[in-house]
Amino acid sequence: MKPKWRVRGLFVTGTDTGVGKTLIACALAAWAHRCGLDVGVMKPIATGGHRLDGRWVSEDAVHLVRAAGSADPWRLINPVCFREPLAPWTAARRARRPIQLPAILTAFGQLAARHDVVIVEGIGGLLVPLTERLTVADLAARMALPIVVVARPGLGTLNHTLLTLEEARRRGMPVRAVVLNHAEPPPRGPMARLAEATNPAALKRLARLPVFGPLPFHRGAGKNLAGWIERGLGESTLASILT
Repeated sequence: MKPKWRVRGLFVTGTDTGVGKTLIACALAAWAHRCGLDVGVMKPIATGGHRLDGRWVSEDAVHLVRAAGSADPWRLINPVCFREPLAPWTAARRARRPIQLPAILTAFGQLAARHDVVIVEGIGGLLVPLTERLTVADLAARMALPIVVVARPGLGTLNHTLLTLEEARRRGMPVRAVVLNHAEPPPRGPMARLAEATNPAALKRLARLPVFGPLPFHRGAGKNLAGWIERGLGESTLASILT
């Protein structure tokens, strides 16, 4: 039975590379799928892809497809993917294949028409350049989806997270929540552990919007993600993120 709330989609971004965007996007997709929603997933732009079905495909996109149980074609799920694992603008220039936002937005529109909800995972953070003039933030704004920001709980996260939120507010972009994620095993140093213990409370005071977590370290993007995120955040929190 489908939930009573109405869902359109989310754009999952991060404060940096390696904070766990794919893990959180996959977990949200898996949880929504388990709730009975028809979930579409998208990794609009990726680098470091591998050959699959005659095209370059991101491993992140593969994880998203598995989490959501998607059967959509790769041309919609991962319309732009470069072989070299570089920043997208750099990879595009080296491949002599400029990133075209209209084609990406057409693919997104087709996914949105097919599904109850579309979970889109960005690349890097909001200000990662896609062209000389456009950034990930421009792509997210044109998709008109609320944003979920994935951040680390450790040292440096206050600056990175607040900068991300400031840029989103400056552009008038709706931020649904910040989700703190332990992207690495717990640190051994006492000061690093203290930072991880105190930063969540500080962010919850400073962010001026919902901050959830931190989620415990989870190895891999394919092992009972729906249960993991529900245990970490709770059903009501997940429902609030997805509505």
